[in-house]
Amino acid sequence: MRRITRSALGALLTLCPYPVIADPVPPPATETAPQATQPPASEAPEATAPAPAADPPGRKNGPVEWVRTLQLLQDRIATGSVAAHESQSVLIARIEGDLLNAAPEVWTDRHNVQAAIVFALSGGGPAILRRLTKKDAPDTPETTLARGALAYIDGQEADANRLLKDVDTATLPLTLAGSIALTQAALAVNENPVRAIDLLDRVRLLLPGTLVEEGALRREIFVLGQGGDLKKFEVLAIQYLRRFQHSIYAGNFRQRFAYQLTQLDFGRDERRFAAFTRIMNELAPESRRDLYLLIARTAIQEGKTNSALMASDKALTLCAPGSLEATQGQLYRAAAEIVTLSTFQTALRKLKAVDRTKLPARDVQLLDAALSMAEQIGRGLARDPAPPDAEASKRAQAAAADEPGNLIPKVEAMIGQVDQLLRRSNP
Repeated sequence: MRRITRSALGALLTLCPYPVIADPVPPPATETAPQATQPPASEAPEATAPAPAADPPGRKNGPVEWVRTLQLLQDRIATGSVAAHESQSVLIARIEGDLLNAAPEVWTDRHNVQAAIVFALSGGGPAILRRLTKKDAPDTPETTLARGALAYIDGQEADANRLLKDVDTATLPLTLAGSIALTQAALAVNENPVRAIDLLDRVRLLLPGTLVEEGALRREIFVLGQGGDLKKFEVLAIQYLRRFQHSIYAGNFRQRFAYQLTQLDFGRDERRFAAFTRIMNELAPESRRDLYLLIARTAIQEGKTNSALMASDKALTLCAPGSLEATQGQLYRAAAEIVTLSTFQTALRKLKAVDRTKLPARDVQLLDAALSMAEQIGRGLARDPAPPDAEASKRAQAAAADEPGNLIPKVEAMIGQVDQLLRRSNP
């Protein structure tokens, strides 16, 4: 056993924050009618569900038209429009006001109620649903859907599941079907991930090219990664990187994707590493470099030494000499190497050679933590008696590797001290 300790590696980054783009909760679930071709057969689910009812014609100056305007804006978010993303909250507030001020007779049309449900599940909030589900509300299928959607938004998952679990989305208009199916998937993912995957497959087929497909695709990739379906995970990850790499939420995807890849521990499995390489090759060199760096750093945090070394090596081949990215790659590689006896001294020299003036604050913290840990590990090694010759040195190092009791307790005792150091550097 050559590794000093996996927990020591994780301690380096436990308290070094990395910024993450928040994913909307509840997730956006309203999109327009299809705007792109269906995915290739190799990327589609095996069984195709019956097509839902077509969306109703737009009602001029009514809820259906208002919500379609929101859908158009949200679909632009999937293509990377920052202006659309920044305008979304203003439009949602205006639509909410119009819905709440609508005349009572507006809600006698079930299409308007359906539009209100879609709006609420698109980030519009529960206010209109509370009004539509009050005690004297008529008992209709739309009212039941509204109650289920309201329960979901309010975090009442048991009630939401009871009201929505058995809804047949094939009977609903396209956008409402997508909203409800996405909600059903969110409710099913913990207890029945297979059903969640089936539902997300259906959502992707219903509304290709929209923000709802983008959201469904992101979620399905992570469910597949946790379930171990490597082939479909690879196919859908490639599909996302080809079609939605400019989405406003692509940054969030890449952060979570880096974590998911480290959990697959691709550095220890040739088949997984081959799939990992195929996925990464979908990106342009600059994007690939940045994701390799993110994966390397995440792998350090998760104690996946082989994955951290492989990702940092891949990143370094894409970095310009002397660049910030090259400095980060060198740092991440050295941070992964210090926990292995055979590379400890080399890694320590590399860490000392890193130009900290080029690093962002979060990486300066990592460098300082790695140097402190390396110094303390070095002291522990120095206290062991030196072997009299080279052959004895090899035997002693092998013994230290094969008998973790000789060294690991010393390193583990240092982790608490390093944790304290990291906490002080992250007030």
